[in-house]
Amino acid sequence: MTTSPPASPFFGAYNARHINSEEVARQFVPSRKFWELIALRNSLLIGPRGSGKTHLLKMLQPKALAAWSGPDASTARSKISFWAVFTPADINWKTQVDQRARSLDPEVRKGFVNAVFLSHFREAFISCILQLTRDRPAVDHGNGESRVELSKEDETTLCIALANAWDLPLGVPSLGGLRVSLVRELANLGSPAFLTSLTPYMTRLTSMTVLGVAREIAEHFANVTGRYDGRWALCFDELEIAPVSIQNDLFQYLRSTDQRFVFKLAISPSNDASALLNNQETASAGNDYDPIPLWFVDQGERDQFCLRLWEKHAEGTLAAPISPQSILQRSRFQFANEIATSGPRRYSEASGWKRDFEYLESIDASFASYLADRRISTAALNSTPRDFMDKAVRKVAPIVGFRAAYLEKSKDAKTPWPVRRKLKTASPDIFSGWEAVCTATEGNPRWFSGIASRLILKWSQSVSSRSLTREQQTNELQASAKKFLAWINAVPVEPQAMSINHLSLYDLITSLARYFEQSVLGRKFTADPVLAFVVDKGTPIHIQRLVMTALNIGAIVIVDDEDINFTAATPVGRSFRLVHLLAPHFNLLMRKGKAVNLSTILKVNLDRQLGLFS
Repeated sequence: MTTSPPASPFFGAYNARHINSEEVARQFVPSRKFWELIALRNSLLIGPRGSGKTHLLKMLQPKALAAWSGPDASTARSKISFWAVFTPADINWKTQVDQRARSLDPEVRKGFVNAVFLSHFREAFISCILQLTRDRPAVDHGNGESRVELSKEDETTLCIALANAWDLPLGVPSLGGLRVSLVRELANLGSPAFLTSLTPYMTRLTSMTVLGVAREIAEHFANVTGRYDGRWALCFDELEIAPVSIQNDLFQYLRSTDQRFVFKLAISPSNDASALLNNQETASAGNDYDPIPLWFVDQGERDQFCLRLWEKHAEGTLAAPISPQSILQRSRFQFANEIATSGPRRYSEASGWKRDFEYLESIDASFASYLADRRISTAALNSTPRDFMDKAVRKVAPIVGFRAAYLEKSKDAKTPWPVRRKLKTASPDIFSGWEAVCTATEGNPRWFSGIASRLILKWSQSVSSRSLTREQQTNELQASAKKFLAWINAVPVEPQAMSINHLSLYDLITSLARYFEQSVLGRKFTADPVLAFVVDKGTPIHIQRLVMTALNIGAIVIVDDEDINFTAATPVGRSFRLVHLLAPHFNLLMRKGKAVNLSTILKVNLDRQLGLFS
């Protein structure tokens, strides 16, 4: 069992959890993931904290859609054929519920926890109906799909019918009054009288199900509005902290045949819920639901999304009419266009790439041997035969440039290999430019927004209004990496995930980074450095749990995307890499590399320090 980390203060200003629907719409930039999500199909959003799951689900709400302006908004409203009920999850109320339920008998505890969740769900459903009818944005762009006319008489009829169905005392027969009654019910759920007596009311409350409640509300709503063709998307955020019984129900509902409902579930990549999801008796990806991983595999798609985010943050500033490439310059390595710019001209006499090849050959005997073995001449690099250009030149160019930026010839004649330059920060040549910012943030909306907004501010405050220097950009990326690492260091780890030597999540991440750094910047040049790891069976259980925690907070990402579920009930057999956001701090190459067993990495880096394998 994994421990849920606390809400991250890292770029917390861009956390959608605590902002209202209109603000969510104002900040929103759609990616391809959003257009997949709005399909009239069950969906499973998978991503770590900060990857945008909450923002995407909240954007489906009637009020957010009605507040959204622009051509994308009109297109989305025309395509969406459901009304979305957004049920948030909050680790704080889960903790309070767990504390109250601790003293209860197991059967009573289960009923109590489910009752609390279903009280939240009913309140969320009533809030959705309010957004469809009364709770509209200041500037309403909604059409017939996101707005429903409801007379006062019909509203009264609906609320009385639902209150009677739920045995719920109703003060004011209105949607607002019904929501107040549900809030009061939630407060009463923790009272000693409720917790210690199986009253008919409690029995009724604890026997409810998500789908049963949804059908009840939908039918009464259709009766009073005449919208019998209405469909509902039941959206549940952070499903991993919902009661296990609710998780089970929702996963089973993915196979439901009730055409009135589709389910949009958000989940972290690895937790106990993943084990339930991957159970053979539950729904299957591709058949019963669409898995939507919130990370980018395609660099072009990622950079396009980052461009739209940048334009959103530049609105109303001096940076608005200027391209990010003009403000940040192009990246030294031009990550996103590596293939497109790999022709002969890239290695002409005047190119920086050719200079890097010549420089590294002059200081690194192992690289000189690599070239000699393949009969590649740096003096005529652009004349290299095409097959060798692809296999031996283009493939290693980023590694060559990286080593050239960090290494220099040793002044000690007894040291035949290159040594590290004395740099005050990460290399500005590596961690600067538009493509580098997109790569470092990986298209994560919270990370990119935090960094981009500060870069825009720095540029706007510049007297010269010239491009930001590479040093300024590198410092910003490095500062963000340190903030993220500091948060990682503060993430609590459950006691059973700690070794007797108290290996922390920070220790694990640091050990991985040091191994990868040495693979790229070590004494010997390698065309295929190790930049990923496989959790093998030789990895201790407590470290496997640390890997799961790292995955859920976004410190590592899955790189073996063959598994269509994109979730992992166990990390064993799966491949991972560190997120590129940490690269400026640890001086890592921002690319996918060869993977080795995690137990091998730990033996090399931690055995002497902590004696984990002794």
